Amino acid sequence: MEEINFDSTDLIDKEIQSPKKPRKFKKFRNWYTNLSKNQKYIFYLSLIIGIIIFLGILSFLIILFRPTSTPSVPTIKVKAKGKSSKTTPKYIDPLDGSYVTNPKVLQRPPLAVMIENSVSARPQSGLNSADLVYEAQVEGGITRFMAVFLKHTPPLIGPIRSARLYYIAWAQGLGAIYTHWGGNIYALEKLQSQNIPNIDALYTAGSSTPCNTTLNNFVFCRLQSRYAPHNGYGNTANIWNLAKQKGLYASLTLGKNENSYTFSQSTKNLGDNGSQINVHFDHGDLPYDVEWIYNKTNNDYERYNGGSLQYDATSNQPITAKNVVVLYMNGHTSGYPGDGTTEPYSLIWIMNTTGSGKAYIFNNGQEIKGTWTKTSAQSRMTFNTSSGSPVTFQRGRIWFEIIQPQTGSFSYVPATSNTNSVGTTK
Repeated sequence: MEEINFDSTDLIDKEIQSPKKPRKFKKFRNWYTNLSKNQKYIFYLSLIIGIIIFLGILSFLIILFRPTSTPSVPTIKVKAKGKSSKTTPKYIDPLDGSYVTNPKVLQRPPLAVMIENSVSARPQSGLNSADLVYEAQVEGGITRFMAVFLKHTPPLIGPIRSARLYYIAWAQGLGAIYTHWGGNIYALEKLQSQNIPNIDALYTAGSSTPCNTTLNNFVFCRLQSRYAPHNGYGNTANIWNLAKQKGLYASLTLGKNENSYTFSQSTKNLGDNGSQINVHFDHGDLPYDVEWIYNKTNNDYERYNGGSLQYDATSNQPITAKNVVVLYMNGHTSGYPGDGTTEPYSLIWIMNTTGSGKAYIFNNGQEIKGTWTKTSAQSRMTFNTSSGSPVTFQRGRIWFEIIQPQTGSFSYVPATSNTNSVGTTK
């Protein structure tokens, strides 16, 4: 075997002839070793400052060039049947079931205002802003309204007229502040003896001054374009303020939420042909006959009074309601003492507001037969179907037509036929 001689000097020569470059780390180590103690201190300080500056610049660049929108992330959306996908909380008006965006208006008590309906009082102001309207007969075959306000604050309502016993009971059931312009002796005695929260315009300062509809600085006033007693008007915001100043809020023991009605989640009309409702408060007294004509497009009812479409003077729009309730309530006449009031009649109406009776409820173009019940003056009037379940109302204004079987009647055209169905008077 041939022997291979390996001379180590060859490697040494090669290393000397072409030496390897020293590593950078060795150069830095050699440089660092030669530094004095003070130079090393300056080196470390400069290094720390440099790192801080670098991190600051890096953070600034990240914020400056950060995307304006976050990357989209796949999500699964579940849409509840019959419910809105919006998450905005909804506040519900307990009187008419409508949605309210400002919950503060629900913290005040309802305002129940007496508004007249004589021919000289038309068109009235503020009825289309009311949550509820109660209509019943007073003396002389004339009807009168009690308009109940909560979420809306119309600047002008009226003409405001005098108090009656049965309207007071309806207001009590709502925990409302009863607002009137005088009253007969029975009504005034009840308001005083039972300390029922009320505002009487007759004894409120400024009630004889002309209305100032631009500054809205009045509580009650006299409208110059009308003659007395059809010219008494009020400002709802200022009536509420006056009631609060008088401490009437605290004296209300029953709140507006008590026995709130059941309301439909659907706004779709259900009637095929709609309904026409004819209400007669006093036989043969045509100026006070009422018709409600169903409007399928708007899913509401338009009011005709004395054969003419009735308008709200404030909005100049037809008076409408989402729900029309016709109910029978027994009553009688009583001799009138004739003092302590401005009303000239010798007989007054008194209705039996507690108890129960027949009721017909109209909404969504359909009619529902049922009953009404009111257990006491302080309780709210409730409604059940003929099967005993609570009546479902449409969200929106409810108009109550309260007729006495001794003098009144009503008829209607059902939604699914063209034949008249006459409401019984017994």
